[in-house]
Amino acid sequence: MNWHFTELLNLFRDDNNARLLLDGTWGIERESPRVLLTGDLALTAHPKVLGDKLENPNITTDFSESQIELITNPYPDVEETYQALKALHLEVEKALENEYLWPMSMPPRLPEEEDIPIAKFNASTEGRKRTIYRKGLALRYGKKMQMICGLHYNFAFGEAIMDYLFHHYGQNRTKREFTDEIYFAVARNFLKYRWLLIYLFGASPVFHSSYKPIPDIDLEAATSLRVSPFGYGNTFQKGNLVTYNTLAQYTEDVRRLLTTKCEEFAKLGIYRGDEQVQLNDHILQDEGELYSFVRFKQSPQNGETQIMALEKRGVKYMEVRILDINPFDSAGISMEQLYFMQIFMLYCLFESSEFLSEEILEKADRNHQAVALYGRKKNLILKDYENHRITLQDWAEVIFEKLKIIAIYMDKAGCNQKYETVIHHEYEKIKDISKLPSSKICEGIKEYEGDYLKFGMARAIQNKITM
Repeated sequence: MNWHFTELLNLFRDDNNARLLLDGTWGIERESPRVLLTGDLALTAHPKVLGDKLENPNITTDFSESQIELITNPYPDVEETYQALKALHLEVEKALENEYLWPMSMPPRLPEEEDIPIAKFNASTEGRKRTIYRKGLALRYGKKMQMICGLHYNFAFGEAIMDYLFHHYGQNRTKREFTDEIYFAVARNFLKYRWLLIYLFGASPVFHSSYKPIPDIDLEAATSLRVSPFGYGNTFQKGNLVTYNTLAQYTEDVRRLLTTKCEEFAKLGIYRGDEQVQLNDHILQDEGELYSFVRFKQSPQNGETQIMALEKRGVKYMEVRILDINPFDSAGISMEQLYFMQIFMLYCLFESSEFLSEEILEKADRNHQAVALYGRKKNLILKDYENHRITLQDWAEVIFEKLKIIAIYMDKAGCNQKYETVIHHEYEKIKDISKLPSSKICEGIKEYEGDYLKFGMARAIQNKITM
């Protein structure tokens, strides 16, 4: 959208209109391996008491049979979402016998590749498809990469705020066209400024040697190896950019990846004897294999794919996929983080959002990787989108000035200061890297004689006790 920050902000000066800033729905998906007290991956079956993985909409498995996935319903305020996530954790913790939920994004001690169990599903058509898809992931990327876990933040603007914006800016568009434009505008700014979330909330600065040998490069200043080249990604998507300018371009790009043969994957074969080991040999087997940091969602109906649902009914909500698991909160994300995400997504709405060129996308990726690998380095230099060199701290200062204004408006609506307080606390991390979760993890590991597993299990036990 071509509005300016102050222009849009002025629409919410009135207290009644400021309440619209709190209008939306939120949901969380959190992944976590089950582990033994030793810090080893638990190789037991998914607990039967939690029900069939295809039938339980809130508790299932991710890639591995050992990998729990918790999915909240969408709620109209983030406090409800957080409490729902806590309730799901409590249900799982009660079901686990002599096992714990690993509290970090990078994996615990992993067995040999062949011993990591792929999730088992029932013999239905859907169950068989999910099994083959996971076999394909294992074949393409290796099982160990699939054991990296994250947290997905699902967000939708409410009808009231969308109607209000449509009234002011929806000329010559249908409501659905305008809604799609809003979500794509937010996504473009999210991609440009996601480095700030990696800095503030990155919580995977180290990994265990069973994941892969420790590289011979300096990772002392890392914040999030999960979203770095050492983490989760699809190298064959590089050079096959997905466009975030319009829904039509986005769906066309994703469909191209779903239908284009990949020579490397074709060499792996679709069958090994009578066993199907991939759904197909395309760049993406399935839409779920699109490893982007933000995705658009719509609820499929009557056998629709996500792409078909998006084309028919437009964007329903956004899925933000960049957040690491927070080991210092039993739910894997804190209430303060959820408040900050509310403010940050509004910042992405308020900022002017022009179409992204390939050059800008590449700059955003470079800033992302720089902060993921070197974010705790003093005076780290990034490059802004006017091609100026700028320190991470100086750029963050500029963004935080606007975040604070949005937070003040949100607090007017709620008659408290919780959002401004969160901005104050997060701003402290700009001045003091010791307050970053990545720094706290590194210091915590030192307290356990440099033992990654001992630190992780101490957090896992503490989180279970405080659940």
